[in-house]
Amino acid sequence: MTTKKDKEPIPWRFMLPLLLGTMMNPLNSTMLATALATLCNSFQISNGQGAILITSLYITSTVAQPLMGRLADIYSAKKVNTAGFLLVMLAALTGIFAPTFGWLVVSRILLGLGTSAAYPSAMALIGKRYALEGRPIPGPVLGLTAISAQVTLVLGPTLGGFLTQAFGWRGIFMINVPWVIVGLLLSRALPNYPPANRTDKKMNVWQRLDGTGILLFTAFLMSLLGILTNKEITWYLLPVVIVAIVALCIWEWQHDAPFIDVKLLVHKPALSAVYIRGMVTSYVLYLMLYGLPQWLQAVRHLQPMHAGMFMLPNSLMAIGAGLLISRIKRPTVQNVLGVAILIAVCGGLFLLNAQIPLAMVMGIGIIAGLAEGTNIIANQSLLNAEAPLAQKGVSFGLFRTAAYIGAILSGSQLKTSFKNGVTDQSFHHLSFYISIACGLLLLLLVPLLLRKKQLQEGI
Repeated sequence: MTTKKDKEPIPWRFMLPLLLGTMMNPLNSTMLATALATLCNSFQISNGQGAILITSLYITSTVAQPLMGRLADIYSAKKVNTAGFLLVMLAALTGIFAPTFGWLVVSRILLGLGTSAAYPSAMALIGKRYALEGRPIPGPVLGLTAISAQVTLVLGPTLGGFLTQAFGWRGIFMINVPWVIVGLLLSRALPNYPPANRTDKKMNVWQRLDGTGILLFTAFLMSLLGILTNKEITWYLLPVVIVAIVALCIWEWQHDAPFIDVKLLVHKPALSAVYIRGMVTSYVLYLMLYGLPQWLQAVRHLQPMHAGMFMLPNSLMAIGAGLLISRIKRPTVQNVLGVAILIAVCGGLFLLNAQIPLAMVMGIGIIAGLAEGTNIIANQSLLNAEAPLAQKGVSFGLFRTAAYIGAILSGSQLKTSFKNGVTDQSFHHLSFYISIACGLLLLLLVPLLLRKKQLQEGI
């Protein structure tokens, strides 16, 4: 039964600073796309050399998301959120006044650290607010946190182009200054909840943070990312990956306050399955997001601007679907719908060829947007249902890390499938791997449906 509390308005004063924070990572990731050429020309470097500005933020974010979540869980989610804004301000000023290209790399690393603080700390604050009220997080609130990132992902390249045209490449750093000031002012109204994760006060900072666990996790991630981004060094890094993950599991199993709660992941396989689902979903969505525009330009001979406009309905549908699906209070139903729509899209991708009407291509793209928005919300709702309150921050941080790994896997797959050019055949080769991933998502629905009654419905 729907209660009065279920229908209450969204607490905008509470949500606005959190939304501004979660929007910073995708915004700073995508604005660079339209500023990179100008920036490289300014420093007289190649686009290949300039690409380190993309990967530096990406890799930093992959490691920093769970770390910031850990800090939010054991200290103060509000303070971590505020520290994230301050780091972004420092990064912006470093970028604006950077005398050399090396300082720009430093700026992007600081941006990765600062923007990584926002999402896990926001989810920790949201979880604590509604836990104290004795009720689940409303679907629209969860939906807003996901959709806000989607909006900036769509608008980032356009905004980056406008800022670069008006202020040069420094414009993409300058936008962070007023953004952070507004965020900090609004953040003053956020409550400073006591940490739900109460570690032993006798532990020093290194022990409370589980510094050894963080180092092992970082070694595992960095070596894994090295393999995913450069297959030529696979044989050198593979032993490092194996040793790091084994050492991490052994260490965390014995630790009283682990950074990665291995025991929880083993004893609660449903939570582990959420991370796998998030990684696979991200892999599929990024393949479609980057694969379809390349096919439109290479096979249908659309200009980049026209291909971007062609993808706009896809993005708008993703935003609308996310807002709509967030109103469904059953994460199981959300996930079933998400996988079903994704399978339908997969079938549509095999139909694409040089002769198919563009109207049909746009229709498939719109359905892909529906799948994107639905699955983003479905995975987030399911994670919220499975993650313990005391570990909300690190749980959502790990989820973002899993999504980043899926995105990096998709980039590797795109290079493999399109290595000899983008054709109907190579695009269908990409669609084949998408279908395999959809099959895995379908299999992951089986245990979810079997334990449907055990899930906390009504998110």
